[in-house]
Amino acid sequence: MTTNISNNDNVEELRKRVQELDEKNRKLKKAIDELSILNELALDIGSSADSEKIMRTIISRSIHSVGAEQGDVTLVDADEVDSAQTLVRSMVSSKGQSAVHLDQNLLGWMQINEKPLVINNPAQDDRFRNVHLEESFNSVLSVPMMVRSELIGILTLYNKKRGEEFTDQDKRLLSIIATQSAQVVENARLQEKEQALEKVKHELELAAKIQKRLLPKETPNIEGYGLCGKNITARSVGGDYYDFFPLEDNKWVICLGDVSGKGMPASLLMSNVQALLHGQIIHYSSPGQLLKNVDRQFFKNTEMEKFITFFLGILDAESNTFYYSSCGHEYPFLLHSDDSYTRLATGGIPLGVMENQEYPEETIEIQPGDKLVIFSDGIKDSTNKNGEMFGEERLEKLLLEQNSNTGEQLMENVFDASIEHNENTQPFDDMTMVVLSRNSKSEFCI
Repeated sequence: MTTNISNNDNVEELRKRVQELDEKNRKLKKAIDELSILNELALDIGSSADSEKIMRTIISRSIHSVGAEQGDVTLVDADEVDSAQTLVRSMVSSKGQSAVHLDQNLLGWMQINEKPLVINNPAQDDRFRNVHLEESFNSVLSVPMMVRSELIGILTLYNKKRGEEFTDQDKRLLSIIATQSAQVVENARLQEKEQALEKVKHELELAAKIQKRLLPKETPNIEGYGLCGKNITARSVGGDYYDFFPLEDNKWVICLGDVSGKGMPASLLMSNVQALLHGQIIHYSSPGQLLKNVDRQFFKNTEMEKFITFFLGILDAESNTFYYSSCGHEYPFLLHSDDSYTRLATGGIPLGVMENQEYPEETIEIQPGDKLVIFSDGIKDSTNKNGEMFGEERLEKLLLEQNSNTGEQLMENVFDASIEHNENTQPFDDMTMVVLSRNSKSEFCI
């Protein structure tokens, strides 16, 4: 009797040991499978620099490892206005399935809590009881992708197959995948940003060269006159433009424009205006007619919030007359030899504000020793560290002080004073000036 009991105890003990070994073997096999999954994932994503390809690989591996129907990666960028954007989505099979999106409420929860989220019964989950989730949500497993304690993305799987629930083991595995892959995703994304910035930099440098070619290449030789111009952009490319070019009978077109805004968009718009101006000048002999037609073309082809202030005049060097019109531009100074001045204010509203605008024009006589100073608002809007603008009064005083100099010397000294006032900080706006001088002696802008 004692022997039978002892044998039964031994059998039971052996059975328990076998079960324990089976459980250990199962866990060991599970661990080996996980290591294999993680190793293969590391090899796949480590050999690529394409962030989208890396994320697709992560999603695909995660879907098959956990047994989900769909998955996606939502990247988080604190520098963007829309700080979270789902960039990559993957599905096991698109047949009969609609793409599930990470709800904004769930996304917000992940961004605040930065920890794994498991929802196996959305309708009964107290955390989201008052949140209307997509009907296609059966179960959700979402884990944060962290780099140096910063959330850079969210890896989410949707709807475990066969109606099953996501387990703690699923959460653990997906968390490891997210942790292992986050730095790789971030490195690839930063590398792509750097490449994109280099491309943009190269394109801006090219655009700046093209824009410079649109400006006059040399100072014209007009008997009895000096004519010079200068432009400094606040960025690589700008929205200011000046030009002077000859017409028949010793007449010269002189103009200066300023697009609202700065950078590449402003530069493109100003290039468009320059093309319109050169294309229309042969058909219209007066500044008012020319500006009216340019305004009509510009209004039709640009957005409402964009406009251009523009000053355009035509010098008749034979009669010493200058007829001009303005489109909401800064009033040029006409400096006289007795150190008095007048302002040229005739014209209308900026180009592109309203269609079919009329632009009145005026004719003046340029006297010996007169200087016509045309400028953009970047000259007087130069601002120091205390927020004080260079201002029109300071500009007026400086112009009168420099009136005895040549047109080019006057122009350079105004630029120097405005830049010095700016205290060598980044210019707020483009700065442009054109100076037309009628010589009392034989002197020209060089």
